[in-house]
Amino acid sequence: MSLTMKFITYNAKNFRQIEYLKKLPEQVKHEIEIVSKVLPFKTNNYVVDYLIDWENYETDPVFILNFPNRKMLHEKQYLEVENAWQKGLSEQEFQNVVNKIRLQLNPHPANQLTNVPRLDNQPLPGVQHKYRDIVLFFPSQGQTCHAHCTFCFRWPQFVKDLDLQFSMREIDMLTEYIKRNEHVHEILFTGGDPMVMSPLTIAKYIDQIFEADIPHLDTIRFGSKSLTYWPFTFMPDHSDEADDMLKLFRRIVDKGYHLSFMAHFNHPVEMENSAVQEAIYNIRQTGAEVRTQAPVLKNINDDPQIWREMWTKQVNLGMVPYYMFIERETGPYAYFEKPIAEVYDIYRNTIKYTGSLAKTVTAPVMSASMGKVHVMGVIENPLDHQKYFMMQYVRHRNVEETYKPFLAHYDEKATWFDQLVRADADMILSLEKE
Repeated sequence: MSLTMKFITYNAKNFRQIEYLKKLPEQVKHEIEIVSKVLPFKTNNYVVDYLIDWENYETDPVFILNFPNRKMLHEKQYLEVENAWQKGLSEQEFQNVVNKIRLQLNPHPANQLTNVPRLDNQPLPGVQHKYRDIVLFFPSQGQTCHAHCTFCFRWPQFVKDLDLQFSMREIDMLTEYIKRNEHVHEILFTGGDPMVMSPLTIAKYIDQIFEADIPHLDTIRFGSKSLTYWPFTFMPDHSDEADDMLKLFRRIVDKGYHLSFMAHFNHPVEMENSAVQEAIYNIRQTGAEVRTQAPVLKNINDDPQIWREMWTKQVNLGMVPYYMFIERETGPYAYFEKPIAEVYDIYRNTIKYTGSLAKTVTAPVMSASMGKVHVMGVIENPLDHQKYFMMQYVRHRNVEETYKPFLAHYDEKATWFDQLVRADADMILSLEKE
């Protein structure tokens, strides 16, 4: 396979230049154009040329993952944007319509704004500290991606018109904050995608971490979709900067830090070609580990067979399956969401047929306001035949609340944690005694 090396971006302004799109119905292109006024849209030539089956684009997982469609907005919202666009409103008037709809899409799920910490009573807008031992850092130069996922719960990071972004450049403030919080031993570079930054830019941040010499900080993590969207980042034969990136990874490891690359794969097709496989190999050769995570998404991967294939491929390529998520209630989640009960069935019918090394995954998990809620199973009370979800927090704002199993009343239609009713433990115990 001869792979394209020059990065070409397609967005809402130039997406009609994509050669493959010229064969699609005009209505499809029109709907992409309208929805992309609301939901950030960006893809690139590698995705377009090598990952999408254009003969079957309507059901192709990567096409759905990159190209917005009409059903990703409620019909009323879609028509409101379309009508505003066709009326020829001024740019500001049209933007007001779009921003109003964006604010209806729950741009900050799970109360993310409450995660912003303070240093000397000053907020750190590019940092989140939700869990005791880890801080998330949003470097301002990394608040975009090589391509945008349509389901992304961080879509507000890509919206320039609203004041919704987390980002900052001052990592010295972050290192001082970590110094004062001795329980923090991990930092996660996130976004957006930190791998859109040059190795030189990332190195400036890393060098400041080294210089801070924080004894309790021992783990550095990068959250990235780049293995799917631009694997050349880690392929020295194809990219002048790739060698520098890999050398930086080795330098982090050699400095004594545990380096974990948190990869996002949503479908097995993303791991099929030689480019991504070479990139994974190169990262692992630096001493970094690669862990994988993804949500269950209706219309993309809501099938146990897909997950079995995906986790098996990941293990065979030397990666570690880490999290299976339930899609967050933000953006176009109505298009992607699945009931909790169905997601659990997908997980159970996946994990029982995988090899031992794929059973490292924690699943299914909801990143809710108070923490990561793990759906452990579905149980039935033999006395009254009532069903319950058994759950626990594997992460919680209060570390003392983690790994305490509890029950919630079974609801086959519920798609998120706040739709469930927590069971009364005393009531359940009394039934068992009768």
